[in-house]
This record gives sequence, structure tokens and C-alpha cells, in this order.
Amino acid sequence: MPVLAPAQFAALLDDLRGELSLVPDEATRAALHSRARLLALNVEGYRVNHEQARSALTRVLAETGVGVRSSWERQQEHLNFMNAASGGVERDYEAATAAIEQARAHRFEALVSVGARPDTTGAEDLYTQQAVMTLAREGHAIRPPEQKSGSKRVFNAFAVFSKFFVGIISGVSINLLFNPESRLYLTLIALTAGVMFSVLLLWLVDELAYRAKLAPGTPGMAHPRAYTAGILAVTALYLGVEGFLNWDGILRVTAEIAANAAQQGQLTDLSALPETDTAPPHWSLLTFTLALVGMAAAAALVQGRERARAVLERERLAARVAELKAQGTLESAARAADHVTYLERARDRLAPPRDVTSPDHARLNERVLNHWEQERDSQVQGISARLLAEAQGLQATLEEFAAQVQAARFPRPRRGLRALLG
Repeated sequence: MPVLAPAQFAALLDDLRGELSLVPDEATRAALHSRARLLALNVEGYRVNHEQARSALTRVLAETGVGVRSSWERQQEHLNFMNAASGGVERDYEAATAAIEQARAHRFEALVSVGARPDTTGAEDLYTQQAVMTLAREGHAIRPPEQKSGSKRVFNAFAVFSKFFVGIISGVSINLLFNPESRLYLTLIALTAGVMFSVLLLWLVDELAYRAKLAPGTPGMAHPRAYTAGILAVTALYLGVEGFLNWDGILRVTAEIAANAAQQGQLTDLSALPETDTAPPHWSLLTFTLALVGMAAAAALVQGRERARAVLERERLAARVAELKAQGTLESAARAADHVTYLERARDRLAPPRDVTSPDHARLNERVLNHWEQERDSQVQGISARLLAEAQGLQATLEEFAAQVQAARFPRPRRGLRALLG
């Protein structure tokens, strides 16, 4: 502690009390004796506080020392535990790796014995391979999913675009038929109706083709001829409506062209011309429109049948896989194929710790150590500050008392008028 011992203050006070007998004035000596007794009490109080401060510092250092030592012991125990756990996990990991290699060798032998590919990784893959092989032997080969080639993308884009393009043509024809004044809202309604009509009928063709393909092998569905008749009826309705709308539109456009030409004086006397058939020779435009409608319907038909084929192949493959599982002839090979995956997952769960030193635990232990150190420093500083202030106050009081004793022993001589009056 950065203060003087109580014995030093007591020795100084004893020396000063010994000098009191040399004070010539009785009254001053008595006053100084009284003050010396009070200072003796102050020194005794300082001694008591000094002992208490020493005891408090000893207790604080002991408590914080225990906390620091326990923190370091916990850290060491944690490191020992992590090292032991890491060593055990490493041994288990090596044993699991050896078991996996043995299981892989057994899987290879089992797969080769049943004629499967050696790179088969699971039981489902094995059953699928065997089902595909048996279906191929029976003449029902499963075609792999077609890759999106350039022509396939173009066809799909055409099939989608044709629905809306033919619908726009229908909307224009409806607009010419019911909106001769070309009002905007009626034009929008006509175009929307044409697109909806085209998309709905082509979707019906697609769905009927899909159901016609699935009907022979699906219980509860109608005969395929019924769906075929529906396809023909929808296609005929589509072609008939489109033909009527386009032919009527052609007639109206031709009449408007003739009227505009007559108004501009480009035609001579129309009554003088020989009477001919009023039907304009625009069969090529009508034929092109109907051909476009037929191509859109054919594209929808192809899409529906292709979708049904994919569904039938998946169902056939799933049924054969279920049949192979029920037979149980591939049970041992399937178990060997899945056993490797099971062991690999078990080994992953036995993976060694990523960080043996455990930085989280180290940071926690460091915070605990900092807490104990801060607690020790704060308490030591508080006790030392209080004791230092008391020691400085006592020292100042003793210095003042010493000055008073010296002044009483050696009073200043009176000179001049004061000496004469004294």
C-alpha cells in the first residue's frame, strides 16, 4: 500500500509529545497536551483503518485470484476434453472410412451380379435400371427425356404463338363484322374475344388428344373414339368459324376498297360494267388463314399426345419398379447399394471438430478473466484511495501540530514598543 505505516505516525507523535515538556508557557503546554491526546486517537483510528484495508485487500486478492485460477483451470479442462474428443472422433472416422470402403466393394460385386451399372448409387436407381431393361426386352422401351434442341424450341414457340396469332386474326374479323365504326372499346373487346376463342379451342384440342392417348389403359375414361370425335368436332367448329369470319371480313374490306375508289374517281360508271359475281377472288387469303388455323390445331394435337406419352411411360416405369420390389429378387443388391450411403451419412455425423481450440469458449473465458481483473483493480484502487486520503490528512495534521510545538518552544522575541509595554 502506498502509505506510511501507523507505527511511523505513532513514533512521530511520541516525539512531539516528548517535546511538550520544553514548552515554557503552562497554558500553551496544557493546550498542546490536549491536542496530542486527540492526535493519538486519530493515529489509533488510522491504525485500525490500515489493518482493515490490509484485510480487505487480502480478501479481494484472494477472491479474484481464485476466480482467475478457476477460469484457467476451466480453459485447460476444456482443451483437454476437446483433445480427447478429437482423438476419439478421429479413430471412429478412420474406422467408418474402412467400413465404407468394404461396403463399396460389396456393392460392386452385388451390382455386377445382377447386371446393373457399377456406378449405381442407390436402391431406387437400381430398381429403375432393371425396370427399364425389362421393359426394353418386352418391346416397351422408355425414351429418355428429349433435350431442348433448336427445332424443339422453335416448334414449342410456334405452338404457343399460333394460338395468340390466330386469335388476333379472329379478333380482327370480329371487329370488322360488329364494329364498322371502328370504336376503340369495341375493337379491344373484339380482339380479346378472338384471342380467348382461339386459346380455348386449341386447349380443348390439346386436352382431348391427351385424354384419347390415355383412355385405352386408364379405367373410368371414355372410349378413345369419343375423344377423337371431340377433336374432329372442335377442329371443324374452329375452321368453320374462322372461315366465316375471314370470308365476311374479306367481303367487307373489298367493298370498302371499291367504295373508296369510286369516291376518288378512279372507277368509271359502275352500272355500265357487265354484271359479274360479287364474290371477290380472294380465295388465296382464305385458304392461307384456314391452313394457319389447321396448323395451330395440329400443333395442339401433337403437344397433347406428347404429354400423354410421357405420362404413360412414367406410369409404366413406376408399375414395373413396384413389381420388381414386390418380387424381392433384387433385395440384397438394393440393400448393398443403400448401405454405402447410410455409412457415409454416419461418417459425416462423426466428422472431427472443425476447431479443436474452441474459439467461442476461449473468448468466454477471456471475458471472465477480464471481469475478475477489472473487479480486482477497481476494489484495490478504491481501498488504496480511501487509505491514502486518510494518511495524507493525518500527516498534514501532525505537521501542523509539530509547527505549533516549535512555535510554543521558541516564541518570537518582542521588539520595539511591544517589548516596552510587555
